[in-house]
Formats: sequence, C-alpha cells, structure tokens
Amino acid sequence: MPRLRPFCPYRYNPALFPDLAPLVAPPYDVIGRQEQSDLYRRHPLNVVRLILNADADPYGSAARLWREWREERYIVREVEPCFVFSVERFRVGADSLERTGIYAAVQLEPFGSGRILPHERTFSAPKEDRLRVLRACRANLSPVFGLYPNHSPLLDKLREWSETRRAEVHLLDASGTEHHLWFLREARLQRWIAEELAEETVIIADGHHRYETALAYCDELVQAGQGSPDAAHRYVMMYLTSLEDRGLVILPTHRVLQSLANVSVLKQQIEEHFELRSYPRARADEFFRDLKQAGGEHCLGMAWGGEETLVLATLREERALQQWTGDLSPAVRNLDVTLLDRVVLTGLAGIVPDDEARAGRLWYTHSNSEALDALQQGAAVVFFMRPPKVEHLLAVCRSGQVMPQKSTYFYPKLLSGLLFQALDEAMPAEPTRRAQTAR
Repeated sequence: MPRLRPFCPYRYNPALFPDLAPLVAPPYDVIGRQEQSDLYRRHPLNVVRLILNADADPYGSAARLWREWREERYIVREVEPCFVFSVERFRVGADSLERTGIYAAVQLEPFGSGRILPHERTFSAPKEDRLRVLRACRANLSPVFGLYPNHSPLLDKLREWSETRRAEVHLLDASGTEHHLWFLREARLQRWIAEELAEETVIIADGHHRYETALAYCDELVQAGQGSPDAAHRYVMMYLTSLEDRGLVILPTHRVLQSLANVSVLKQQIEEHFELRSYPRARADEFFRDLKQAGGEHCLGMAWGGEETLVLATLREERALQQWTGDLSPAVRNLDVTLLDRVVLTGLAGIVPDDEARAGRLWYTHSNSEALDALQQGAAVVFFMRPPKVEHLLAVCRSGQVMPQKSTYFYPKLLSGLLFQALDEAMPAEPTRRAQTAR
C-alpha cells in the first residue's frame, strides 16, 4: 500500500451539531435532482451545498461556503492527527450486517504503480466537474472507498478495541444505516495500523473519478512548484476495508432501456443466441431467486415493455461471446455485465451503452421493484443483473483491465459530510517509533 498516515480531518462542530443526520448526504454521483432539492431543504448547512451546489456558479459558491463555514466554526479541524475507525450497521433484506473500515490519508499514486488499482472505467465529464470543485475548495469533501486483501487481523482487533470505548460520532442516516466513528489519536496505535497495512494493495471500490481528479490536481500543483513530498495535496482521504469483511456487500445494477428503435429484431436475436425460461410476473420472487442461483453460467434476466413475462436468458454457446469480446481478458469477458454491454446491447441491438446512458435512454437501478415498475411506465426493455462477486473484482484488477461502467454498487454508500480533508494546510508529522500491537 502507498504511505498511509494519520491526518487532521475537519468535521461538523460537535458542540453545535450533536446530530449529523440533517447535514450529511450520499456521494454526489447518486444524488438526483429531487434528492438534491430535498437535501437543500433539510438543513442550510447540508454538505450537498459543497459537493453538488445548485447555484448559478456552483464551484464559486461551494468555495465561498467552505471558507465561511470554517470561519464561523460550523466545521472545525481536529487538533490531534488521527485515523478514524468506522462501523456501519445496516440491513439487506432480512439480514443484519456490519461493515468496518478506517479513514486515513493515503498517498496518491498513478495506477501504473500497481499499488492502487481501478476496477471500472471513468469518463471525462465527471472528472472535469470534480476537478473544478477540487480547485475551488482545495479539499477532499468526500472519501474514496478502497479495498485491500485481508492479510491482517487489523479490523477484527479494532472492532474488539472499539467495544470497550464509546464512539464519538453516532448517526442514523436516511437509509437506516447506523454509523459509529472512533478517532484514533494514540501514536502507538497509529503506528501499528500503518505497519499492518503497509504491504497491502488498494482496489478502488467507489470514487474512481474523485481519485483520478485528486491525481490531476496534485500534478497541477507539483508542476506549479508545490512539490513537497509531505504536502497535503499528495494525499487523498480514503476509507479502507478488507475484501473479506463480513459486511462488504455488492448490490446488482439493473439496466432500464427506455426506448429502442426495433424491439422485435432484438427479441429475435435473443431467441437465436440464448436459451430462454419464462416466468409470469406473479412469480417474480421465483425468477429473482433462480437468477441469483444461476451459478457460473452466462445469464441475464430480462423483460419487455407491455408484457407480463420475465425471462431468464442463458447464452447457448461461447461463440457469440468470443465474437464481441475477443479483446478482453477472461476475467472481464466472463462478467454478466460484459455479456449485456458487448453481446446484447452493442452486438445484437447495435447501440453503445455509454452513449445511451448519456442521452438519458439508458438508466440504472439497484431495486428489483423499481426495475419492474419501469416496465409499467413505458420502458422498452429491462435487464436484470446479478451482482459481481468479490473474487470477480479481484480477478479483473489482476488482469490489468477494468469492468464496464456501473458494474458494481457497494452498499451502503459512504456518506459525504462525516469528515473532510483540507489540501491547503500542512499534513501532521507521522509517528515514528515501531509499535507491536494495539491496546
């Protein structure tokens, strides 16, 4: 892993805001216009005004508010450097789960170094937007979400450590997730954490655009002569959890194709290349169960607008997959989302998924019911996806390639507004003496 070090995060002033629920928000890229308006109304200091400002000059307005909120001490800086240990408790269906992680300052490195790896494609427009926010505010306003192979019992030991100590932050967010934060200020504990993770590789789970933007911003400042190796802009605020954490959840990302020029032609092509098994809409629970349990087969769920039938489609032969995915590594080629994007949409339907998404004709949902409802509201076709597994993610990263956009949805999303990292202030000194274990 690149250098991992404690930092002095900013946070909403606990003396003024004992309840953070009205102030936090999801990541900017999952906030729709209605939710943006709702967050604006929720509180005049909600973090959405920084990460997704709605004013005529959104970047200038965000910079002004970031400055004013610090001057008024609505947001305050931790005096002592720290790591921050986090426990999130949440539900997925009938299951109660718990995810643990650490917030830290992680040294930026290009992906070519092999120590920080992407798993999804990025696009220029979101990166330009985030770069303008970063230039204006000179701060990490939201964390990057990173994963590492579990070669250390670190998180289990910190979980035990936290059970005997009161968390400094308790929060129940709008989705029903509980967030608990402990600020790890003891130098011996910090050294142990840094050493335990020193040899790990980081895979970016969420925040690819923010990470690449942080790299670009760092390069700009270095080229302008601000090249100190300890400068804050050489680091990015990151949340790190283990690939084997019991609460690491990836939800499916279904595709809703709102319109399609010739649906009948695509249906005919599907019938030619796939084995089809039909379910009446009334047996949707059985359909989703069978889709989930379809094993390693190349399999998709789908439904056509105006019909009451759900279809489980399994690829008949590998020839079609090879025809349209020959340039991809086996790790990427064997993903369901590659089957959909390359074979069904690009190969059979003759459309480019990214272009359709940018035009608003293709959109995404993680909800089975929302995807089904889209059919009743005029969608041409819905594709139901299985989520990739952690081992798929790891295999893709090791292959040196990346997944298509919107391949993964890690749940719960990290909140914006819990912590901030200023990039125009000095990084705190690192603890130096070697530590053996945590207290």
